[in-house]
Formats: sequence, C-alpha cells, structure tokens
Amino acid sequence: MLPELSKYEVENSWQRAYLDSFIEKGWPSSKNEEWKFTSLSGLFEKPFVLASKPEGDTRVNNGITGEEVHRIVFRNGIFDAKLSDDGSSHVVVSNLFHDDEALQSLNQYQLNHHPIFNLTLGVMKSAVLIDVSVAPADKTPFIELSFTGGLFQQSAHPVIMIRVAEEARVNISETHSSNNCLSAPITVIELANGATCDHLKCQVDELSCSHIGLNLVNQKSTSDYHYFSLSSGGNISRSETHLNLDGENASCYLSSIYLGCKDQHMDVTTRLYHNVANCKSEQIIRGVLDDRARGVFQGKIRVAPNAQNTDGQQMTRALLLSRETEADTKPELEIFADDVVCSHGATIGEIDEHQLFYLVSRGIPFMKARSMLIRAFLVDTLSQIRVPQLEKQAELHLHKWVSTSNQLTSKTA
Repeated sequence: MLPELSKYEVENSWQRAYLDSFIEKGWPSSKNEEWKFTSLSGLFEKPFVLASKPEGDTRVNNGITGEEVHRIVFRNGIFDAKLSDDGSSHVVVSNLFHDDEALQSLNQYQLNHHPIFNLTLGVMKSAVLIDVSVAPADKTPFIELSFTGGLFQQSAHPVIMIRVAEEARVNISETHSSNNCLSAPITVIELANGATCDHLKCQVDELSCSHIGLNLVNQKSTSDYHYFSLSSGGNISRSETHLNLDGENASCYLSSIYLGCKDQHMDVTTRLYHNVANCKSEQIIRGVLDDRARGVFQGKIRVAPNAQNTDGQQMTRALLLSRETEADTKPELEIFADDVVCSHGATIGEIDEHQLFYLVSRGIPFMKARSMLIRAFLVDTLSQIRVPQLEKQAELHLHKWVSTSNQLTSKTA
C-alpha cells in the first residue's frame, strides 16, 4: 500500500508523466495476461512509504577484487557516493538526471503499461549513468553493483544505466540483498556495435522483501551479451528481462536459475525481440522448488517480419523437491518471418528416485546425494557463465541455498 502518490513531489518534471501513468493504471490484476501467474495483491496489504535517504547497514558485496573493479552502492535504493568508486579512464560514473541523451533513451522504451517501469521512473530519487569505453584486453572493467540496506517499511526504486561503447568489453556483477518491503530496481544496458558484456545478477534479498526488477537491454550490430541470473530471495520475486536485438549479427545468451523454498513465489519473465536479420538468442532456464514454493517462467521470442535467418532457442526445466510445490511455464513464439530456426521446450519433474537410491546404495549420505543431483540438474545453466569470478559468485549462492534446503528437509523428515 503506497502513500497518496498524486501529492508526491517528483525530482524532475518529466517524472510526473510516469507517475501519473502508474496512478491511472495501478498494480496489475490477475486478469492481466502477463501477470496472471504472479499476483501482487499482497503488496496492497503492506503499508510502506517511498525511501528518501540511505538506510540500513553499510556492508557491501566484496566478491570481486582487483584494480579494474568499480563498486557502485545503493542503500535503501539511494546511491551512496561515499561507499562507491569514482570511476576511471575507462569507466565514467555520472548522474543520469544530467544526461539528456540517456533520458531520451529511457523514454524510447515502449513500457508505459508496465507498473514498475512507471512507478520506479516516477519516484526514483537518484539514478546512475555509467559509460564504459575500450580498455586493454587484459584489463576488462568489472562493475560491481551492490543493492543493500533498507527498511521493511519502505520501498526502494533505484535506476542504473550502463552504456558500453563500440568494441568495448565489460563484466557486471549485480547483487541485491536488501530488506525493503518492496525493491523495484531498473537496470538498463546499451551495447554499441561490437560491444561485449557478461552480466551476473544475484537476487538474494531478505525473505520479507518483495523484489520486482526490470532488466532492459538494447544490442547493436555484432554485440554479444551473456546474462545469468540467480534468484533465491524475497517472498515474491519477479526477474523480468526485455531485450532488443537491433543490429545484425548480434547474439545473446540468457541463463536463469530460480530457487524457491517455504512459501516463496519465484517468477522469471523474458521478452526477446529479434528486430533485424541474422541474430541469435539462446535461453536456458532452470528452477528448483522445495516445501510449498511456486515457480513461474514466461518467455516470449518475437521475430519481426524482416528478421530473416533468426536463430532463437529456449528451454526451461523445473525440479520439484516436494509434492506441495508448483511450477508454471508459458513459452511463446511470435514469428513473422519465414527463414528462421526457433524452438522452445519445457519439462517439470521430481528427483529421480532410482538415481538417488543408486548414490545412497554406494555409501553416499542421503543429503549429499540429493545435493549432487540438484547440482547436476543445474550444471548446464552454470556452464553458460564465461567469466570465472562471476561463476564463483553464482556457485557460492547456489551452495548456500542447497545447504539451507537440506537443513529444512532434514528437520521435517
């Protein structure tokens, strides 16, 4: 339940249109096709206010080390300059509010129907712009985005835009570990011709938090984007990606893992738009659900009429560790070209009891055998991570979740 937004004083006049759009449309109901699997009705029952200053602890994620690491910290959804780095000759950090080109780029996204797009752009208090230029091959910049702190009675609405110049490379580590009642971040990545980006997002917010995040990506010719997301936090979680392939010979690889236990609701939604010819996309989605958790995957691939020679692949699988879990999948293909190779598939199943029995019969403890099968189920997704430091981060969060899940199972066994 948000305060009276019609009287809210926005930072900039252009934000008013976004906020008015949210006030007019409000939160989506279950009748909205894109939200029918993920109800936000629980948000109506929680009284909270918009965050206006940094709050909470000052711990930040120090998973990546090295001279090329540039740390950007948001506390309570507000940029904290004291805990953040200033940038370097290859990474320039500035205020997005002061860049007309960046603001114009935001306005070009056709998401005026989206509640988080309208609400976050309408009420955001600070927004960061990062420009990445070409660096030596052995000094690829690392950008570490840390979203932490926060108060349960407040909602956080951070915005960050990363522009990667032609032929430049960048690695991005994004970690969400806040304690806000609602965390609604928007991350925008724009890849120029020939740019390369490896991006890891770990959503490990507190279980009391609702996390509804938007990841918006635009790719130009010959650009290469590798994205891996891991979601295990929040009572309600939705990680949504909108990606536009706007230049020929661009390629993107999206891999996601959602891990749910107790009464968590985990949603992974992707929208991939092949707008031009000769582009490739691949998606591998894996979910593991325990206790009474529910998982959702909605994935759409749209091929425009002129996007010939498109290669778009999508595969999702869910592993159910309890008979009380639920998994919903909704793959979609919208193809308006005739020279394409596109496919999608979905499977949902339980741990193979024969495999589990085989491992236990060979002297492997039950919980260790269970962990081995979970990790084997996820291995092809983790293998998509090309950068060792990013893979190590994902592995740590996965190991922590599996250990916690095993402890809960042993207590109830």
